[in-house]
Amino acid sequence: MSQQPQTPRSESRMAGQPAPRPVRPAPAQEERPSFEELTAQAEAADYSALAEHLDDEARAELGLPAAPTPVTIDHILFQRIREYFLDQPTKTTQLPDSARDLLHL
Repeated sequence: MSQQPQTPRSESRMAGQPAPRPVRPAPAQEERPSFEELTAQAEAADYSALAEHLDDEARAELGLPAAPTPVTIDHILFQRIREYFLDQPTKTTQLPDSARDLLHL
């Protein structure tokens, strides 16, 4: 390993420069939610928006009824849908932002 040349402090490019300043104020120090609270939020989320994005292939793969039949998505079914879309990145990229946001919960 070669030695890096040491620049004397007086020859530093940063010598005489003002110290960096924050761009915006620091965020408020709020109490972070616990794991249990985050889990409860995820289980209480409304996943029904994903139902309209399940095509016939996805429904068949997930063992759901064909397209005109409405599907109620609970947290357990959501986990299966999430795994399906994570295994199919090309289909995930075709989803609108709101549906992809749900998959990231």
